[in-house]
Order: sequence, then structure tokens, then C-alpha cells
Amino acid sequence: MAKLTKRLLKHPHTQTALSWLLAQYIRFVYYTSRKTRIIDPAAAPYMRGEENAIFAFWHGRMMMCPTIEPPKRKMHVLISFHRDGVLISKVIGFFGEATISGSSSKGGSGAVKDILRRLKAGDNVSITPDGPRGPLQVAEMGIATVARMSGKPVLPVTFSSTRHRRFSSWDRFMLAKPFGRIVFCVGAPISVSREADEAAQEEARRMIEQTMNALVEQADRLTATPSHA
Repeated sequence: MAKLTKRLLKHPHTQTALSWLLAQYIRFVYYTSRKTRIIDPAAAPYMRGEENAIFAFWHGRMMMCPTIEPPKRKMHVLISFHRDGVLISKVIGFFGEATISGSSSKGGSGAVKDILRRLKAGDNVSITPDGPRGPLQVAEMGIATVARMSGKPVLPVTFSSTRHRRFSSWDRFMLAKPFGRIVFCVGAPISVSREADEAAQEEARRMIEQTMNALVEQADRLTATPSHA
């Protein structure tokens, strides 16, 4: 029975149906929840679609991010080749978002080239800098490297919800539930100089990580949610 279930979950038709249901659930949660948006003034032009950027959110806080996509610019999301990545790719496709396939462990160089090409064209790119395997809320150097190479800033994004379930997975994934209050937080853009040396790039990586974690704490505080609980 377990083998049959696993085979069914791998079938493209099953994955398409499941991803459609998940996308509808995300929309249902969004439209039945009260929403608060806290956007740093410096991030406003990016959220209005006037400029493009690298959007960064933690792996465990990705669920509601497709619902706050800025207008006018296509969003491309970096997704791993893992089976879960395929499902996520299909889910975000129902929100009109595209996928860039790759991760630090597989397809990294090709993904970076694709990211740089999309950013140069004026599109947005989303990255989970602690994915696909963690550690939890620790940013890999890749996001600072892409920011340096592209000349585009990193825009930290997160959400929290008063009604949710936290999984026991490495990323402590937050599954928001309907009829709650969702708080979206968007931080100020973080730029990395094209001339940044290794030390400066590491400092930028730490700043991105610290800012993202501060946003999570802010969103969780506003929804009375214990962080990492």
C-alpha cells in the first residue's frame, strides 16, 4: 500500500491535482484572513513593481508569499530538483509565477546564470536562502553572491498567522489556517557592492540573515506566535 501511495504521488496527474488543491487552499486562507502589511518605506517601490529585486524568505515561511507578489513584473522562484520542489513549482504556477530550477547542491551554476538573466531583464526573483535542507533560518552565501553579481538588492519578506500549525520538519514550516490574522513584513532593501571582497560579502550575508530573522520575530510578536515553537 505504501509503495502504491508513493507511486501515485509521483504521477504527474496526481501532482497537478494536488498542487491545484494546495493553491486553492492558500487562496482560501488569504481571502478569509484579516491582513496587516508592514512594509519599510524603502521597500515600497519594489512592492509597487516600480523596480525589481531579489525577494528573500525563509523556507518555513513560504506558504503565503505568492499572495503578495508585486504587480507589473514577473516573479521567478528558485526551486530545488527535489520531489517537494516539483510540487512547489506546480503550486506557484497557479499564481502565475515561474520556476528557476537548482540549488546549492545541484544545478547551482545554471540557476545563477538564469537568475542573473531574469534580473537583468527586469523581472523579480525569489530565493529561500536556507533551503532546501537548512539549517533553519541560516542564510547561505549564494544570495549575497547573486546580489553582488546582479547589482540588485535583496528584499527580506516574511509572514506569520494567528491561526497556524507548525510542522516538526527541519524548517518548522508554518501552515496558515483560515479565519485568522496574517501579518506580512517586508524589510528595507539590502544591497551588495559589485566590488565587495570576501569579507564584505560575508558581512552582507550576515546582514541579510539577521534582518530576515528580525522580521520573523516582528511578525510572530504581532501574531502572538512563539518563534521556532
